[in-house]
Amino acid sequence: MEGLKGYQRNLIVAVVLAVLSFFWIWFYRSIGGAGYWAALVAFAVYVASGSSARKLPWMVLGGVVGVVLGLVTFALGMLVFPPYAVISSAIAGVIFILIGGLISVPRLPDILPMYLVGWACFLGAMSQFDYLFLEKVVWANLKATNTFFGVLLSVLVGLLFAALIATPLLGERPKPATPQAG
Repeated sequence: MEGLKGYQRNLIVAVVLAVLSFFWIWFYRSIGGAGYWAALVAFAVYVASGSSARKLPWMVLGGVVGVVLGLVTFALGMLVFPPYAVISSAIAGVIFILIGGLISVPRLPDILPMYLVGWACFLGAMSQFDYLFLEKVVWANLKATNTFFGVLLSVLVGLLFAALIATPLLGERPKPATPQAG
């Protein structure tokens, strides 16, 4: 891979991402990865952050905490505050965006973007099932749980694809050691 020029590496990443995206979008329902777009956004955030393997554990932490607090945001907005009121969603959202910001203070550029990806992707995936809480309450909790694990899986798969593909091609390259005159 050392002999490839920058645009050649970028082309390889783009083609491999397109192929992986095709299969993920095709099979995500069978695999349980609710919110297939979460994998693509996680991949993009990892590449945009520099494809550094040093950041990966912090990004995984941010993504997982984001999905967990997305579930809590949804529960707070639907079960504690008046449901379906825009102000309820806004208050719950600002509470957990602030919490995410505070959690990520030590490593803000590494944790916060993936926190927001996990949080927003969970809420986006759940928005398609809002009707369940009024019409079919029995299914609502099951769908929330399935969506939680599906979005979590999608975020982690996106980061895994990024780590396996983007890190070797786009990541930081070690500088060759220069011999020292002695």
